[in-house]
Amino acid sequence: MKSNIVIAGIGKGMGSSLAYYLKDAGYNVFLISRGSNVKEVAGKAGCEFYNADLNSYPQCVEAIKAADRTMGGIDAVVNVAGNYYSNQSIEETEPEMFMDAILNNARTFYNIARAALPLLKRQKHGSIIGFSASENVYYNSNPGYASGKGAVYFMVKSLARELIKYNIKVNGVAPGFIGKNDDEIKSNIELGIARRYPPDDINRTVEFLINSEMVTGEIIPVAGGHDINLNSGI
Repeated sequence: MKSNIVIAGIGKGMGSSLAYYLKDAGYNVFLISRGSNVKEVAGKAGCEFYNADLNSYPQCVEAIKAADRTMGGIDAVVNVAGNYYSNQSIEETEPEMFMDAILNNARTFYNIARAALPLLKRQKHGSIIGFSASENVYYNSNPGYASGKGAVYFMVKSLARELIKYNIKVNGVAPGFIGKNDDEIKSNIELGIARRYPPDDINRTVEFLINSEMVTGEIIPVAGGHDINLNSGI
């Protein structure tokens, strides 16, 4: 029997793609997001959803309870939420925008992980997956986005160490630049090129982490080899 998966943060890009992929693969999927897009995605995918602001911990708790009631348990929670990417410099990044970028990328992961934790501990198994970013994204982003994604990276390491005693795996995916539509993606993949890539391999990586028994505390880059073209700085 396939696992029960909660996906938090459903936009028009990665979250939607992952929802369709896992549902088509036979998983039970429950979506959590505050945006209007989640209703459309849930309708197309044929799954249930709950409107919640992932920046609100109480709303995340209620959303996880709804997912538990609907599916009869939760095997994995995946937080895809993240926003505020731009290549603005520190001087172009206002303090308010800096904080918003951190919170939308880091606090959402913390909230959904913490909300799901009592259930996963009770079951003595489960998987928590967050989305960080690969190096080529960090080096081309504003300070707030880089800080938020960096926080996810180190939270994964910290939580994996803390929760291993409960048989709960905590991992992350570090995508490169993801295309949202056919206009942004060419049909032929060229590795190592600074461009946008389709989300297919990211979806497969998330599925691998959901099903893995041994992998925890890892952040897996899926960036088309763009990172290896960075100069060493030496």
